[in-house]
Amino acid sequence: MQRKILLGIPVALVVVGAAAVTLPAQATTGVPVSSMTASTHDGNVPANTVDGDLSTRWSGKGDGAWIRYDLGSSAKVASIGIAWHRGDQRKSTFLVQASADAKSWQTVVARRESSGKTKDFEVYDFTDRAARYVQVVGFGNSENNWNSISEAAVYAADGDTGTEPGSGDTGTEPGSGSGGTGTDCASPSDVLDLTNWKVTLPTGSGSSPTEIKQPALKGYTVSPSFVASADCASVQFQAPVNGVTTSGSSYPRSELREMANNGSSQASWSSTSGTHTMVAELAFDALPQVKPHLVGAQIHDGGDDITVFRLEGTNLYVTNGDDSNYKLVTNDYKLGTRFEAKFVVSGGQVKAYYNGQLQTTITKSFSGAYFKAGAYTQANCSKSSPCSSSNYGQTSIYKLTVTHS
Repeated sequence: MQRKILLGIPVALVVVGAAAVTLPAQATTGVPVSSMTASTHDGNVPANTVDGDLSTRWSGKGDGAWIRYDLGSSAKVASIGIAWHRGDQRKSTFLVQASADAKSWQTVVARRESSGKTKDFEVYDFTDRAARYVQVVGFGNSENNWNSISEAAVYAADGDTGTEPGSGDTGTEPGSGSGGTGTDCASPSDVLDLTNWKVTLPTGSGSSPTEIKQPALKGYTVSPSFVASADCASVQFQAPVNGVTTSGSSYPRSELREMANNGSSQASWSSTSGTHTMVAELAFDALPQVKPHLVGAQIHDGGDDITVFRLEGTNLYVTNGDDSNYKLVTNDYKLGTRFEAKFVVSGGQVKAYYNGQLQTTITKSFSGAYFKAGAYTQANCSKSSPCSSSNYGQTSIYKLTVTHS
C-alpha cells in the first residue's frame, strides 16, 4: 500500500553533510510533524530524528523508553518508517502506539524486532486510523538496553493528505467505520466471547468501581480502560494507580470476572467437583512505576485469590495464596510478549501451565470459585508515583476460553 509522508520531505534522497538518507518509495509531500518529545535522552535529542541526517540520532536508555511525534492535528495514518541507529549491525526491539490525545494509547504495531540489516528506513504497516500522536516504545537492542533512532517518518493512508479526514471517510475512530479497523471490532465483545463475564473498571466513586454486566457488556467499550486493539487482535485492559478500587482491595483493576447463565448470575464452582479450565493468551504491556507489579489471570474462591499469574518487573510468577513468589516462571519477561496462561482445576488440585508447560500443581480444596482475567494493578498512589492516570498497568488479552465439565 502506498503512503504519504507526514514529515514533508519531498525528495527520494536527502543529503546532509556526509550522511545520505534514502527515503521509502511512499515518501511524498505531507503534513509536517509539529513537535517531538521523549521520555528520556542522553543529549541525543528527539529532534535529531527528523533532520534528514543519518549521522544524528535520538537515544534513550531502558525498557519502555519512548519517542513521541505530535502531528499538530488529527491525521489518517497507516504506517511508520524508522531508520535505526546502527540498524545494519543489531536488531532493535520496539512497538508502536497511536493516540488522539496523548492519554489513551493503542498499540498499532505489536512488539517486534527490526531487521538488523539496514541503516535506511524500514516501514511498518498498521491498520489505517485517525491519530494526532504516534510514539515508538523501545525495549533495547540485541547488544544492550539502549534505544536509538536516526530518522523516523509517519505516513498517511492511501489518497489522504495527512490532514483530518473529511466527511467522506467514516473510519476516523479506532474500531468503527470502513476506513479504520471496521465494524467487526467496535468493542471488546467483538474480539472475545464475553457472554459469561462481567467487567470491573477503575472508574466510579469511593469504593464502588464501575461494573458492566450482560447484556450491557455486549458492545460496551471505554477508553483507555477497556477497548479493542486497533488491529482487532486483542482487548486492552488498563488500570491506573489512582483508579477507583473495590471495598475488598486497595488496588485498581480493569478485569473480567467469570459469570454463569449468560451473565445473569455469578459463577461458583468447587475444586473437588468436576474439571474447570481457563486458557488465556495475553501480554503484559505496561507496569506501574516504583512498584511494577501486575496480575493478568487468576482463580478466586469465596474469600480470596487461590493462584494468579503475576508479573513483578521482569519476573513472572505463579502464586499460591499469600505466597506471591511461589513459582518463578521466568526472570526475563519482556513487556509486550504474548504467552498462554492456563489453569486446570480438578480433584482438589490446581495445575498451572505456561505456554503449554506445567509449572506447578497446587493441592487445595476450595469452593465458591471463579476465574478472572485482565489488568489488576498491584500498586496505588501510596506505593507508586506519579499519582496520575499516566501511571498504570496494562494487559492485552488475545484469546480467552473457559470450560467446565
